[in-house]
This record gives sequence, C-alpha cells and structure tokens, in this order.
Amino acid sequence: MFYKREVINVQVSRRILWVGAAAYPLHNIACVTTTELKPRLWLILKRVGPWGFGVCAVFMGMMLYSTGGRVALATLVGPLVLAGAAVLVISVLMRLTMAATRSTLHRLNIETAGAPYAVLTSPDKNLVAQISHSIMDAIDNPQAEFQFQVENFHVGDSIKQFGNQNTGKVTR
Repeated sequence: MFYKREVINVQVSRRILWVGAAAYPLHNIACVTTTELKPRLWLILKRVGPWGFGVCAVFMGMMLYSTGGRVALATLVGPLVLAGAAVLVISVLMRLTMAATRSTLHRLNIETAGAPYAVLTSPDKNLVAQISHSIMDAIDNPQAEFQFQVENFHVGDSIKQFGNQNTGKVTR
C-alpha cells in the first residue's frame, strides 16, 4: 500500500469545518471518530510470498538440471539470467522490508446525516485526537474557531464520481 502525502489546512470558521477544499457545516456533523490503520503483515506476506516461492523454484530447477555439478550453474543459465534473478530477489526483499516497517496511521472520520467520510489520515495520533476534540468543542461552542496544518496521507484508490469531471476509480 503506497501513500500520497500532502499538507492540508483543517479549520473551523463561521460554523463550517474546512478540510482542505471540502466543507462540512458543523450542524450536519453527527459523529467524529478516529481509527487506526495498521500494516497488515499477513496480506503483505501473501502478496510477496508467491514471488519468493517462484524464485526458489527456479533456482532449484536450475540446480537439478545442472547434471550433478559437472556443468557450472553460471555457464548453464548465463550471467544475465542470474543477474535478473538477483535483482528480482533484492526488489522483493526491499518491498517486503518497506511494507513491514511502515508505521501505523490514524484516520479522522466525520459522520454526517448521510455517509461517513474519512477526511484525513496522519501518523500523529495526538494531532488527530486533538483535531477530533476541537471539532466536538466547536459543535458545542458557536464562537469557537481553530486552524491546524496537517500532513495528510491518501491511502488506497481515488474515486471521483460527481460533477462533469468524473474520473471513476483510479488505482495506484
């Protein structure tokens, strides 16, 4: 899972919650929650495992085909094939390491009378909790205003189905 990062402005001004360019009237907000997005190691291993198994199977096949060690493996398959296999193994290990060491992200969800929206995702748990509390305080206090700069992470696919610039589902 890859992330797209951007810095967005989260503010309440004149009883409207602004998250980037999206506006939510405070009187329409029914619930504000936070959730954790933890890296799913089992899913990562499930995606990377077949590549590792395939590389091991190819190497075992080449070893069995090399006629008992009389023919060197490097001369049998050629240095380009071995270099390609080494690059494949290194890239799979790098991808597995990057995915396994990814930190937990925290998502702020806004529920209105309609569907719930995940409005921002950040690695900073305290900042997301502070924004959540500030939104709830602004709902109770009509004079409350605040502003935060947040490094937002876009996680997953981008779907836009409204207006004349419909892009449908854009996968990454």
